[in-house]
Amino acid sequence: MKARVEEDRIHIECAGLERLQLKAQLAQRIGSQLTSGKDFITFPLSALPIVADLIGHAETDGEVENALERFKRHEAARIRALKIIELNEPPALSGNWNNVLEPAQASAVGAMTVPGLLGLCLFDEQGSGKTVMTIAAFDELRELGEIDAMIVVCLKSMVSQWPKDIARFLGPECRVEVAEGAQRQRYETAQRKFDVLVTNYEGVAPMLVNLRASASTHRYLLVVDESYYLKNGKSYRSEIADKLRSKCRKCFVLCGTPAPNSAYDLVNQFDLADLGYTFGGFKKSNNPEADWDKIALLVDTKGVFVRRLKPDILKHVPDKNFYVIRVDLTGKQALMYEKAKSALVLELRNLNNESFKKSLMTYFQKRATLLQICSCPSSIDPTASEVPVKYTVLDGILEKLISQGRKVVIWSFYKKSLAEIMARYSRYHPVKVDGSVPSAARRDAVRSFQEDPSTMLFVGNPAAAGAGITLHAAHDAVYISYSNQAAHYLQSLDRIHRRGQVADEVNYYLLICKDTIEETEVVRLRGKEIRQHDLLGDHITWPTSLDDALGELGAHV
Repeated sequence: MKARVEEDRIHIECAGLERLQLKAQLAQRIGSQLTSGKDFITFPLSALPIVADLIGHAETDGEVENALERFKRHEAARIRALKIIELNEPPALSGNWNNVLEPAQASAVGAMTVPGLLGLCLFDEQGSGKTVMTIAAFDELRELGEIDAMIVVCLKSMVSQWPKDIARFLGPECRVEVAEGAQRQRYETAQRKFDVLVTNYEGVAPMLVNLRASASTHRYLLVVDESYYLKNGKSYRSEIADKLRSKCRKCFVLCGTPAPNSAYDLVNQFDLADLGYTFGGFKKSNNPEADWDKIALLVDTKGVFVRRLKPDILKHVPDKNFYVIRVDLTGKQALMYEKAKSALVLELRNLNNESFKKSLMTYFQKRATLLQICSCPSSIDPTASEVPVKYTVLDGILEKLISQGRKVVIWSFYKKSLAEIMARYSRYHPVKVDGSVPSAARRDAVRSFQEDPSTMLFVGNPAAAGAGITLHAAHDAVYISYSNQAAHYLQSLDRIHRRGQVADEVNYYLLICKDTIEETEVVRLRGKEIRQHDLLGDHITWPTSLDDALGELGAHV
């Protein structure tokens, strides 16, 4: 029996009874991850630690032995890294980093730089300084001679921010290349000499061949920022990221909301960080609750992740206040809602479970219509001329806050709603960020809101502006509409509640139409938030104002 590494898989040559016996033994541990033929068996490299004893007598090449040794070193490094986090004692870092970082941030850097570690998940709460921790870890790893260069993959909206932060902390001598433009431009960028290469998720593919080739002579640290966007391991962008990761020496994945929808969201993020060490052999079943327990156990016993909330890290953390404001639907807006609701109820009553499953897309579309009517009826009926009930309430909120000189962030998921808000409150010189706004214009909008005293309103779609930007010039945010994408909502909360916020408290106003499905939507978002905290082991005291408000809705979470 011979074993070798072939395209990130272990390829074993064997035949006859030996193959049958080995296949049966391997199947018990890694199941469907096996592939076999007449005289061979293959399985992912990540499963090697689980089955090493079964192929211990095989004739192996140097790559198999090297891979197994890397996993062994990682396990030893994992224990040291977790101990550093547990003790929360800042290590002695090079340069001026101990003066730049908070003690808890320095502790994370100490864990990130433990020799032999394949990588880790930096899941500290959003707004706690994950970027500066990562830059410090990169600087330390270079000083230790373990890394030559860093590749940062992030959201398009964040591509311009990373070079600024790197220049701020590492100075102009750190050569930063930003991969932008057409495929040819990105391809050429990957051929240049760099200390740091920054690109968005879609920009990795044109550079993949060059970067994988140069990885044979350069030790790369891969950083995946907002790694939640790679939660689906079968997506094209995840497959490309996996191919790049397999050639990089280390990987840090960064996300403050890594599992807003389900525990399954964690699997591919850990796979990127540690080459599948944590979840090697894990197979999704038809029982989500049982899988939740398995995932939590694997994360606890094999994973390396850092997860602290802002009060655990920062010296000054403002309190969070939530105000759920229930608004009565009136006039034609109420009639629109009741008509759409009655039609949907009638349709559902004519379905059975089987036909309902076949009609899910239609159901979700009509449910989304109800949500839109609550916030922006003109997006459903362009002839709707009445002022939406939420705008009337918003008038009073803005007049009170802005008269006190307080800037405000307004969130809505609907393009038409954003446009209406921009027009209605033009006297406050608002700026807007949604999916239609180019990157340069987004940067200008954020800068204007943060620095221009006349720009009192930031109007944004959480899907486009909920991650990677800082809006702490405001300490008040108002939500006009809601989405079933919990990650966008959770990310948007921390645009104002983050490092650098000088206010003693930040306030969130959730406008909800009474006796509508918006109540259900907010409760669902809340439930997903709590579920993620449970999975990551967060110890948190919830703001009583929000719980009291949800109790008024008849919701128990």
